[in-house]
Amino acid sequence: VIFPSFDKDQDVNFFTARSTIKQVKKRYYNCSASRKNIIFREFDIDFNKTLIITEGVFDLLHTPENSTCLLGSWISEKYKLFHEIIKHKTPIVLCLDYDAISKTQKIAKSLYSYNIDVKISQHQGKDFGDMSQKEVEYYIQHAKPYDNVDRMTYLINRIHSGSIF
Repeated sequence: VIFPSFDKDQDVNFFTARSTIKQVKKRYYNCSASRKNIIFREFDIDFNKTLIITEGVFDLLHTPENSTCLLGSWISEKYKLFHEIIKHKTPIVLCLDYDAISKTQKIAKSLYSYNIDVKISQHQGKDFGDMSQKEVEYYIQHAKPYDNVDRMTYLINRIHSGSIF
């Protein structure tokens, strides 16, 4: 299965492929373009509306309009998508996989530092690509607004104390 991406001029700027055969050595294949310079489905994004961000292409299958993916689990000031979000003050809903919660918190903190309205999906157990469209819509609608208290709570909850006695 091949998923192409198109830039704002509707020219192909990236593609990713996945084999449907599980026994294949290399199940995923991405073109060699730098992900930092790619906004997946850029032609279809309105930066003046809330933008839904997932990790990968399969996570986008059930998301509503105005969604894109990171083609991974990270974004920073070095990425074109980050610059567009800051430039337009685009509100964001982060819907990264639950196992990337630490990265989600760091991304949210970074965007929040630029006064971007950030919400974080509170889903657990399933990636967006494994959910029904109704589940995806539910978690997007019930995403929790991010603030610095959330970051501190997350960090405090990660502290493991104990005694050797």
